[in-house]
Amino acid sequence: MMKRWIPIFMTLFFASTTIFAQRIPPNKPVIFKATSTECNVCGLRAWDELKDAIDLYEKDAVIMAVHPLEESQLHTATSTALMENAPQFFGTPSFFVNNQSLPFQWFQEARLMIEAFQERQVVAHPFIDYVIENNQLKVQVKTQFLKRTNRPHYVGVYVLEDELEAYQNSRGPEDLHSKIVRTHLGENTFGTLLSEDDIEANQAFNTNYTLALNPEWLTEKLELAVIIWEKRGETYEVINSNTAFEPTALSTSINTLAANNVNLSVQPTIITNAATIQLELPIALDALNLSVINSLGQGVKNIFSGNLTKGAHTFLLNRNDYATGGLYFLVAEKDGDRLVKKMIIK
Repeated sequence: MMKRWIPIFMTLFFASTTIFAQRIPPNKPVIFKATSTECNVCGLRAWDELKDAIDLYEKDAVIMAVHPLEESQLHTATSTALMENAPQFFGTPSFFVNNQSLPFQWFQEARLMIEAFQERQVVAHPFIDYVIENNQLKVQVKTQFLKRTNRPHYVGVYVLEDELEAYQNSRGPEDLHSKIVRTHLGENTFGTLLSEDDIEANQAFNTNYTLALNPEWLTEKLELAVIIWEKRGETYEVINSNTAFEPTALSTSINTLAANNVNLSVQPTIITNAATIQLELPIALDALNLSVINSLGQGVKNIFSGNLTKGAHTFLLNRNDYATGGLYFLVAEKDGDRLVKKMIIK
């Protein structure tokens, strides 16, 4: 299902020193909701609580809905393994911050636990980015350690699907499930082993993955979560986590277009009739390509190929040129470097 993938442009992905200049944010915990499509209470109180948790805590925590029970129509082996790692797991519905279960009235307790986790010294931080090309999900993670440690550490990547339309007991045959865990990337549920023993401060690890996308998944609804795990005995403890909500194209790479302050924009970004593309070039560029790709990374329309002089250039995007609506990306590319803008075609 998964294979290592290290093409040239992703090798450059984290070559820039830009990533080290970023301010390292506080630790981000993981909120797990253990749930089931067959669980009556999961579709009532717990359903609303997950929505509230997303509204309240999505900026401060990674939120994942896991279906660990085989009777659930959204069950995955990944979900089962994640809950088997939580010693206090007793059934559905239940909520956890990292591996610690939360009481019935849990919102205030969750806030206190999130704040306490944020106040801990940052041992390591994961940076994650991905692209979708030719029905493949291509991911790279950089795990940057800030503190010396001597325990085994793993990095795990998880594919989530948001607003998934499926059955839920107490709610009916079609309702929108949030943050559903679809699968994981890596050697096992807890990902790739970074080191069995000593890791020095300022040491970094790059991990790369490719996953063939399941045709049933809605690519525009996919999210990626990355978790740094520390193994203590037989239990994996959350050290830090992060998310990526949409595909990007070399946003942290050495990119000659960005380095030369090339500016690409499209207005409006939600297109029902037509849109205007603005490409501002501080320098003349040759062999520049401007195109539109869909959410699977497939080329849909070539807008321009050739040489452009220094200055502002305007192109027109017509809704009638696209057979179906959905998520698309406007891509300016030269010599493998890209600038990308997301747009929705209605």
